[in-house]
Amino acid sequence: MAGHVRRCAHCWKPLRATARSDARFCSPACKAAGRRWRQHLLEAVAIGLWYTQGVETEHIVHCPACGQRFARGHGHRRDAVFCSHACRQAAYRERRRAERVREDVTRDGSLYPLQTAERP
Repeated sequence: MAGHVRRCAHCWKPLRATARSDARFCSPACKAAGRRWRQHLLEAVAIGLWYTQGVETEHIVHCPACGQRFARGHGHRRDAVFCSHACRQAAYRERRRAERVREDVTRDGSLYPLQTAERP
């Protein structure tokens, strides 16, 4: 094809004129990046199918704060625990609230602060 410019499959830059006829990438870095991107897309499709089918895997988990299902890895960190910043913050506030209650109860050493004085 005369006049046709072949381009890299990853970065879309023109390939060198001396490149092999079956070359798809302009450099080894683009080839590796293209492979990573392809793997990422395959994983994203698999996670999406698992999510819609209701399959429980290590990628599909429940948020401990609200109970909502969410997919780790795509749109979230792979080690995410909560589905959103709001749930993470709510869990933190709940932990702090429980900690304050525990401190109030055990401040004077008694288990029941309302019954510290002996009743007649």
